[in-house]
Amino acid sequence: MPRLMPFQEYPWNGDGYLAAEVLRLKDAHGLCHAIETGTCLGSTAIWLSENIHGVVTFEINPQFFEIAHARIEMSGANVTSELFDSVDGINGIPMFGMPILFWLDAHWGSHCPLLDELDAIAAAGVKPCIIIHDFHVPGTDFGFDKMPDGRPFNLELIRPHIDAIYGEGGWKHNYPTKVEGAKRGWVSIEPLSAPVSKD
Repeated sequence: MPRLMPFQEYPWNGDGYLAAEVLRLKDAHGLCHAIETGTCLGSTAIWLSENIHGVVTFEINPQFFEIAHARIEMSGANVTSELFDSVDGINGIPMFGMPILFWLDAHWGSHCPLLDELDAIAAAGVKPCIIIHDFHVPGTDFGFDKMPDGRPFNLELIRPHIDAIYGEGGWKHNYPTKVEGAKRGWVSIEPLSAPVSKD
């Protein structure tokens, strides 16, 4: 297996606190589907399938896709894995009528699709739960990513895009106080009311 980062063979890069947050969101919002961007080697997609009914995951790197797809097939997980650009994938997904989690972790390469992914969610007219990995958590030394132009993944960066999804004042966010495994920061975002889709 190619070695990209520590703890890549574990769901959530070995972060049990993040896994617990996903389960909290599931209970709070009745999540029954998940969309993952950035399959990597498939570890988190398999975990999601064991805890949320249906999972779709997008990976743009053919080598990682082949490894992840084989692991998913071997596990028997209820996961649809696609070799696809994440933004195009979100634009084409047919499950927007259901309570859904977006796990956004497609941050490799010269083009970071994070903001485009959020815009695609906004265009779909849904109010899902969203978790963004590698996010700057103020007052901590948790690892985080940056846009190609150097802007860190933080609330200032994403706020206009999140407001476009939920409306100003229509969402709340949660940071971890502890992380483990690869020790990367994250943020979870949820609607103040139950997720709904436009008719």
